[in-house]
Amino acid sequence: MTAQQLASNRSDMTFSDKLSNTLSQSMVLRTMVLFVAWLAVWQAGRLVEYTNHASVWFPVSGFTFACFMVLGRRAALPIMAGAIVITIWQIDIYQIPLSLPQSAWAGFLFGLAHMVPYWLGAHIIVRLSLKENHSAPQLIVTFLVVAGITAFVVTTLVISSLVFTDQMPRADVQQTLLPFFIGDMAGVVVLAPLFSGVLLRFFPDPNMNLNEFVRDDLGSVKSLIYKMSLNVALIILTMLLAFWIGTQESSFAIFFLAVTHMWIACTESPKFNVVSLAVSSVLIALLVNLLGLMDHVMVYQFAINVIAANALFGIAIPQLKAYNRELEIKVQTDALTQVSSRPHMEQRAEAEIANSHAQQTPLSLVVFDLDDFKQINDQYGHPVGDQALQQVSDHAKNSLRKNDVIARFGGDEFVLLLPDLSSQEATLVIQRIQQAVSEIIIGETTLAGSFGIAQLSAGEDFHQLFMRADQALYTAKQNGGNQISIADPTD
Repeated sequence: MTAQQLASNRSDMTFSDKLSNTLSQSMVLRTMVLFVAWLAVWQAGRLVEYTNHASVWFPVSGFTFACFMVLGRRAALPIMAGAIVITIWQIDIYQIPLSLPQSAWAGFLFGLAHMVPYWLGAHIIVRLSLKENHSAPQLIVTFLVVAGITAFVVTTLVISSLVFTDQMPRADVQQTLLPFFIGDMAGVVVLAPLFSGVLLRFFPDPNMNLNEFVRDDLGSVKSLIYKMSLNVALIILTMLLAFWIGTQESSFAIFFLAVTHMWIACTESPKFNVVSLAVSSVLIALLVNLLGLMDHVMVYQFAINVIAANALFGIAIPQLKAYNRELEIKVQTDALTQVSSRPHMEQRAEAEIANSHAQQTPLSLVVFDLDDFKQINDQYGHPVGDQALQQVSDHAKNSLRKNDVIARFGGDEFVLLLPDLSSQEATLVIQRIQQAVSEIIIGETTLAGSFGIAQLSAGEDFHQLFMRADQALYTAKQNGGNQISIADPTD
């Protein structure tokens, strides 16, 4: 490649592409970027801290979890360095009487308590995401469960380290534990997905595959603005209501936000959903401080978690529907020939028979198979026999109307459901199929089929109709095969 081409390629690269390329070439730069980013996220979290060591949510917990999911052990050094630096700084801010070595030791203990559980939790999510048979609902539910468990473990270990290093009185543990835990969990549940998407964009060689969540764009700008504005308006109104009324009960109105976020989750891309969650949560956290709603802070902490969990699972609903539809098609379709399966035929036949009885319209059922098909399998092998069945199915489908049904009942036996056709009319359809089958040549063998037709009689059910058609097929076989036999009507 020439220098001119290289220069042209560089000019075509976006800023994020250039940054990603630079980070891929320098481990030192990657470490510094993560270190600075971790400290910046920590400081952002202090904006919503309502008492020492406790905030509405803890954004850095989400960043740490995301770093370990996307980068794995590569994130350990910058996060540990950040933990030590921030602990020394906090000890100085709160004027805790500890020496620099003691502060550094306290930071190291905090780093371990903060990092190890999140690393283990992220490792579980990574392992699951790399499995070929994992599903989006499974991944999301696992993430929510792991987020809750790891946040609780981190809370317990970090508070223990704070007490052990004389940064927190033991008497404060009881009142701090729950808000600390809920704040950490909110940080992971709300922000880890967002931070993961950012890290995947800028850092090379990620540990996990999240293509099913990040491959779509944000979507329509108009839709984004409309739905985001609706969320913002709802948050402001409900929190102003809590401010004016002043009761704890009024603060529970924030849970109505779960409705709009589920709407977004079910109608927009995962990226849009994650961004809207982050915007809503930041706004809630800021308004708690600005409006002085500290007496109701636990309500808003729980609301952020519930709304986020609800919305994240909502991401999986379209994929769950698609999976269920795929599963339904598999159940309804014969795997080899791609015609209907026996259970689907029986279900459809019962409905059509009921309709035929109610409307007093004719209906015919045809059972047919291939003559001497076993010889084809024995002479040419089962793979060739399978190809013969596939050709027969294709030819038969091409001879049917849109509302007719063909199903494979097993082996080389097929069943046709022909609504609104008498046995005489059905015979014309079968003759076309019979002619098409006779044009299929396997090796030196020309295929032939035998057909039994039965027209629905008054009061007859599917089982009775099938038995008559099957008996007609037996008669055709007894008479030498390659012919059509019509069952006698019942009395």
